[in-house]
Order: sequence, then structure tokens, then C-alpha cells
Amino acid sequence: MKLELLNKITERSAKVGIIGLGYVGLPLAIRFSEEEFQVIGFDIDATKVKMLNAGKSFIKHISEKKISAMIKAGFTATDDFGKISDIDIILICVPTPLGIHKEPDLSYVTGTLSSITPYLKENQLLILESTTYPGTTEEEIVPLINDAG
Repeated sequence: MKLELLNKITERSAKVGIIGLGYVGLPLAIRFSEEEFQVIGFDIDATKVKMLNAGKSFIKHISEKKISAMIKAGFTATDDFGKISDIDIILICVPTPLGIHKEPDLSYVTGTLSSITPYLKENQLLILESTTYPGTTEEEIVPLINDAG
């Protein structure tokens, strides 16, 4: 990790992007916001984006008070993946349902990568939070990014 990014993290000036605002991504966005990071949430579901930007929760155990506090701290939700170029730390939190042979279906992960690779830049930190098998990052994500670059 480059020293510049490490300094941004330490100073809480790093911009955090959470892709997938469901049961993993939304609580993660709340937590980063509580730790005083600027957070942008990305989701392909325009209804979720509108609800969150209006201070509404679509997850029963997450209160609207938490969403409102996050918005007051600077959170915004968007379906515009072009804004990835403004992000320092990207966390991918998309579903990986099991296929018929009990292997993770990586189509949401690869679809996400296809959406964001045109906007990736040097010195961004990309983290895969989605549940999958060991080696997914090295075997699947790195080649997709390298091919796009």
C-alpha cells in the first residue's frame, strides 16, 4: 500500500466506496461513516439508492436513525459507477449465491468488476468482501483488472 493512501486512512481523509448496499454492504457503510470516513455507496438497484438518500432503511434491523446519521456525516448512495474514480478504498459486497455444485456463483463479482474497471486508477485499494473460496482475488479478480488495464 502506498504511503499516500496509508496517510489518508490514518487521517480519515480516504474516500470509501461500498459496492452492494445489502446485508453486508450497508452495515459496513454505516461503520465506516461512524469512523468519520467519507462514504459513497454504490448499488445497481435505483430504488435502494433513492431510499437511502431519503434517509430510509430497507433492512428491518437497520434503523432510519442510523441512515440519517450517515447522511449527515456526508454519505451518498448512487448507481453511477463512474464515481469510482473519486474513491480511495473500494469494498465489493455483492452476493455470491451457491451454484448447483455448491460453488460460489461469481457472476455478481465479475459483473461489478466489468462496471468499475473503466474507472479504476492507480493506488486505489480494492477489497473483496463477498463470500467466496480462497484464491478468488488472485485467480479471478487480478486477471480481470489486468486484462482491462
